[in-house]
Amino acid sequence: MDMSEKTSGPATAPGPVGRVLVVGAGPVGLVAAVELARRGVEVRLVDAATGPSHGSRGKGLQPRSLEVLDDLGVAGLILASGRSRLAIRKYRGREILGTSDVTPGAPEPTAATPYPRTMLIPQWRVEEVLRERLAGLGVEVEYGTELLGLEQDGEGVHAGFRTTSGPQSASYSYAVGCDGASSTVRRLVGVGFLGQTDETVRMLTADVEVSGLDRDFWHWWPVPGGELLAMCPLAATDTFQLQTGVSSDTPGDLSPARIQALVEERSGRSDIRVRRVVWQSLWRLNVRMVDRYRAGRVFLAGDSAHVHPPAGGLGMNTGIQDAYNLGWKIAHVLGGAPGTLLDTYEQERLPVAADVLSLSTELFAGRVEGAVPGEGRSTDTRQLGVRYPVSGINGSRVDGPERVRAGDRAPDSLLRAADGTGVRLFDLLRGTHTSAVAFGPRSSRAAAALAERFPRHLRAVTVLSADSRPTGAEPGPLTDAEGHAHRDYAVDGDTLFLIRPDGYVGLRATEPDEARLLDYLSRLLPVRQDAVRPATEGEPPIRLS
Repeated sequence: MDMSEKTSGPATAPGPVGRVLVVGAGPVGLVAAVELARRGVEVRLVDAATGPSHGSRGKGLQPRSLEVLDDLGVAGLILASGRSRLAIRKYRGREILGTSDVTPGAPEPTAATPYPRTMLIPQWRVEEVLRERLAGLGVEVEYGTELLGLEQDGEGVHAGFRTTSGPQSASYSYAVGCDGASSTVRRLVGVGFLGQTDETVRMLTADVEVSGLDRDFWHWWPVPGGELLAMCPLAATDTFQLQTGVSSDTPGDLSPARIQALVEERSGRSDIRVRRVVWQSLWRLNVRMVDRYRAGRVFLAGDSAHVHPPAGGLGMNTGIQDAYNLGWKIAHVLGGAPGTLLDTYEQERLPVAADVLSLSTELFAGRVEGAVPGEGRSTDTRQLGVRYPVSGINGSRVDGPERVRAGDRAPDSLLRAADGTGVRLFDLLRGTHTSAVAFGPRSSRAAAALAERFPRHLRAVTVLSADSRPTGAEPGPLTDAEGHAHRDYAVDGDTLFLIRPDGYVGLRATEPDEARLLDYLSRLLPVRQDAVRPATEGEPPIRLS
């Protein structure tokens, strides 16, 4: 067995060789850059804008995105900056028509789902938190850097820029386009953007300071014909996000007086006064997606790959999860994983974007009619049910009777350490490693052997049932005292789960064997491929019994 894998700690980054260009410093580009940088990849993040955006834009983080940000180590700052409980109040003039929750029917946090509700937080604050995280990894956003040209060959991607100090060119192993609906990256690599644009359907979104409204509700005035007025207080600010439909001939920027007139016209009230317009943007109905997520060494993510109606907050969230899916795969390939791993990005994420496009369009149609978010809606917008049934890195069946299968999100759980302290499973999964979560003695031995063989890239977790007793062989066993993990993972016998770095189950095995486990890991671990093989004569095998 190749012992060069061994280091002193399981979470140490292997230091991949290569340089990656990320274009666009919104939430998607920032997540991509953080994912790469925390794995030791040299990453350059550029943006043509002169500085950070100060608009709220997308203002909702869905539960699955909160789990992503938890893994990136910034969930605490996000939770402190937003609010997950806000009532929507609907009016006709001053008359209150009804009040409902922004996430009707959302459960309380459980062992499996620590973030069950949508978090309302302005996009600029999400970006600010991610920039701080990226700076802590030694990477700063290069604003005022415009991509002008992009070519690629078998050796890499060659880019030309206009910067504040003049023209510049540089080469990279890969490039990721996160530069929005008008993506320069997408145009330069010739990827199609299929769909439709309807110039007659437009919506004004503005951050405004107002008097005459309390900050305890998201205020709605539904008007027949799609001219709904909605005013949502933005947490930790003095502003409201205003949204309302406008005519197709509306100019790019509206004066404060014009916005005041729209508020009075749509609400039927003159006591709500717009004191200041902090930021504004006009949105047009644009429903499009790419026909492929990859062109050679160049990848597309977020609005560069798919644009959605704003309802449901799905565009930003889907983009964040695009970047989270892609970042670790690029890092692993740079570290020695097979190049076919990168093919799974499109396999997994393109179908998700297509589904989200359909759902967000449906939700927008409801909003035009004045429907409250969440009324009659399933849990689809929370994105906890997003799964990857078609993927080259699913190592076991995806259509079996088990509730948690390959391609499914791995649930969180609450466990107990030997001293009785509580431990979240997500805390053990957090980081850059793959995880082997073992229920039962045979699986525990397999997990321990894999962790010993690949100490830089794989961590073993042993989960004992409440009535089990440690045998001494398990590495730091945790007890499922309340039975949460066995229930949420649908385990009723000795079972091993291999969980990918992005928190999705890659393999579920009730009879793990060395050849099968190593064959699976050979598809994704960032190691030399001759190191991922069954033991040969003279080497210790992975002991399973």
